[in-house]
Amino acid sequence: MKKGPQRRGPFFIYRKKYEMISIHDARPFNTRYVIRERSSRYTPELLRTHRTAQASYAYINRQNSVDEWGPTPNWAARSDLAAAGRCAPARATDPKLSGIALWAQADENAVRYRPDEPTIAHCVGSLPRHEDLAFWRNLIEGFAEDYLVARGMVVDWAIHHQAESDDQPEIAPHVHLLITLRGYDPEHRDYGKVRQNWLRTDNSRKRLAERWWDRTGIVPPEYVMAATTQKSR
Repeated sequence: MKKGPQRRGPFFIYRKKYEMISIHDARPFNTRYVIRERSSRYTPELLRTHRTAQASYAYINRQNSVDEWGPTPNWAARSDLAAAGRCAPARATDPKLSGIALWAQADENAVRYRPDEPTIAHCVGSLPRHEDLAFWRNLIEGFAEDYLVARGMVVDWAIHHQAESDDQPEIAPHVHLLITLRGYDPEHRDYGKVRQNWLRTDNSRKRLAERWWDRTGIVPPEYVMAATTQKSR
């Protein structure tokens, strides 16, 4: 990899040797779907997340909650929440959609419209180590605004990270992104329905991952090996 600053959207990323060390070394960015009624239409890998959007929100924000399946685990006992926020279009700033309310709405709509289709997407991305919180926040918000909010989606994000201590290992820095996949504006004709152009295909998931790799400089090991092999020929 080249050293020195490389322009990535509205900020610079410095490529450093330690950037390959992350919580997801093999998959530094992945997307999974919250689906109310699961079926063989989606691979088990895509379904490895919570059953409801509300539980997903509580999990990434280290809160305890209750959804239709009952109380969540005691996520509030965890101490690795470093920062959280929301990136959204102007039409999603209604106070009625603040916090967990947006995701409760998504769950309700999944009951009424196509419960076998994704309710929301839950992405996890590794963050460059040895950077500060301001850097991570700028990276996350720039990424969300450029590739998701610009297309109408709402993104709630949360950074999880905890330094190593005597009684527990380090939790490497990573971000959780909850992304709307259904219309959320009651005044719009697509309210509650799945938006087929919002992160719904293999290609769109792959493109989003590649954009994250490009922004962060963190790529799967096999890509590094392939590039090294090709360069040595």
